[in-house]
Amino acid sequence: MSDMSSSALGRSGDRKVGVEIEFGGIGAMETARIVGNLLGGAVDDSSPYTATVRDTSIGDVSVELDWSWIQKAGDDGGIIDQTKEILADLGRDVVPTEIVAPPLEADRLNELDRLVRGLAENGAKGTRAGLLNGFGLHLNPEVWQADLNASTLRRVLQAYLLLSPTLRRDIQVDFTRSVLPFVAAFGDDYMQRVISPDYDPSMEALIDDYITFNPTRNRELDMLPLFAHIDDKRVRNRLHDEKISSRPTFHWRLPNADLENPHWTVSDEWERWLTVENLAIDDRRLDREVAEWALERARPWLERL
Repeated sequence: MSDMSSSALGRSGDRKVGVEIEFGGIGAMETARIVGNLLGGAVDDSSPYTATVRDTSIGDVSVELDWSWIQKAGDDGGIIDQTKEILADLGRDVVPTEIVAPPLEADRLNELDRLVRGLAENGAKGTRAGLLNGFGLHLNPEVWQADLNASTLRRVLQAYLLLSPTLRRDIQVDFTRSVLPFVAAFGDDYMQRVISPDYDPSMEALIDDYITFNPTRNRELDMLPLFAHIDDKRVRNRLHDEKISSRPTFHWRLPNADLENPHWTVSDEWERWLTVENLAIDDRRLDREVAEWALERARPWLERL
């Protein structure tokens, strides 16, 4: 295994991870009350569609109905307000309510697991509860300064691209989520560019290659927030219209939000993510799998059938 004593990759307890959980069935204010009951804290509501639960056991937790039009439309006391109320009711079944937890030490994710069970017991509906429920779990693993280099991030991307088919199979990505653009798989052209024994780009080239093949936030592993943190000007010069929040984290969108399953946990999805990082820091294994993948792709396609 690579000697990365200052690296956080592969560790599970001493780094932080942000968590976003989407679900239906209950609205923002009811969700905020449940969060307060389970984790403590006081509900600070700014509208019927968004609230913050302050000073919980894990810090301030944001809750919102994830329909940007509802949040941004002005209040006029008339038709706009009435329309927003109708859409908010519809959103309980189609548009997710979203909980955004503050960055939390990875070994404390069990506190969110307890919250998930409490939400399910109070009527929250996850990905598999309805045909239109394209709800997901997003993990934002912290990236330490020692890992903000082209070599480490290139290896994480290689590891992810190699493991993506297995992760999709094991997660059993919901059909609705798979046809929506939010968790689109990386294209074969980008995989061939990156999964090569000779691929050793500078940070500038790593970012440029990513944006050239993936000019969107809608990827199962969205690297744009991290790349914007590293070189904000380079990213925004290429992607003027994308709403990108710069932060030193990976942004993994792939997992379902399987609240209906009493055995489903945020902690287990974190363990799935760690399989990517564990491969990234295992030099010999990663180099071997990159070489094998590249060799297989070099064979004529008829021989691969």
